[in-house]
Amino acid sequence: MLDQLRSYYSFLKPQSGLYQYMPFSNAPNNRSRTRIALITGACIIAALSVSALFVNPSTDTSGHGSIPSIVHYVQIKDEKSVLKFPFSSFLNICAAVLYIKPERIYIHTDFSPSEINEASEKGDRWTKSVINTFANLEANKKIGGIYMDWDVFPLRPLTPLLTTGFAFIGGRHYGGASEHSGVNGTINNGVFMTKPNSTMARIVVREQHAGFNGEWAANMQSMTNVAERLVPIPYEVLILDCTAFAPTHWFQDSTHPLFMPNDDKPASPVPETTNSTDAMEIYEVAITNRRRRAEWEMDFSSTYMLHAFGLNRYYKYVNPKTILSR
Repeated sequence: MLDQLRSYYSFLKPQSGLYQYMPFSNAPNNRSRTRIALITGACIIAALSVSALFVNPSTDTSGHGSIPSIVHYVQIKDEKSVLKFPFSSFLNICAAVLYIKPERIYIHTDFSPSEINEASEKGDRWTKSVINTFANLEANKKIGGIYMDWDVFPLRPLTPLLTTGFAFIGGRHYGGASEHSGVNGTINNGVFMTKPNSTMARIVVREQHAGFNGEWAANMQSMTNVAERLVPIPYEVLILDCTAFAPTHWFQDSTHPLFMPNDDKPASPVPETTNSTDAMEIYEVAITNRRRRAEWEMDFSSTYMLHAFGLNRYYKYVNPKTILSR
């Protein structure tokens, strides 16, 4: 594990412009949490699609090409914030490099170049390791790819999804019985994939302001309405269930089991593995492992990316010592 982390740390250093940051216009000051979330969502969609609005009139589905293997993050500063990345962000990018093997990684930000340079010189080791992904100041013209919030962790390769031919892929999420804000069953705007100039992205960019009513759930409800109307059109939108990207939710009955240590409980046996490519054999091994796992263990075997809601409340459990002792 330690050797793997070291190799990823080395890999994250600039290599021929592989990783870049993409600045966007400053957002208004004194933003509430709701406005920050909505501004983030707007910047995400715009970053993935706006440059392509003038290229083609509609999504090119004739060849059913792949979604680009390009990863996008957004880092928006508060009024008095400095650019700083926790260890969990380092793990996030490590997971992206390990499983997605992206062509490029972009961090879209409203921090100035001088603020980024200062963070790269004076920040802690995890901030510096992420800053090292900012290879230059040019916004790359390639659009489309995979957007992830900083609390989304890839768990397996995404190639089977990227190559389906769909122009936009999203997943639903649920807040459990305690969620009453209207987001249950909506598309999770913290992780999605899109082709350049997808119909979904272009419509959301066009209608995002009209769909905003001041509520936190408005952006997700609007995205979901658009996506569901596009589903009947071949190869436009694929909506996955919550297990794909968001098997947990943001209330304590879900975040505690996800993040809290279980040192006083019996561990599961070491999982069986197989090098077989036969689907039946792989299935049998998966069933065996599922039956043998400890009762407290969470099963993410059918999850592509884990949106780890509530991560900011559990940072003390997400640190190098804990990770390397596993």
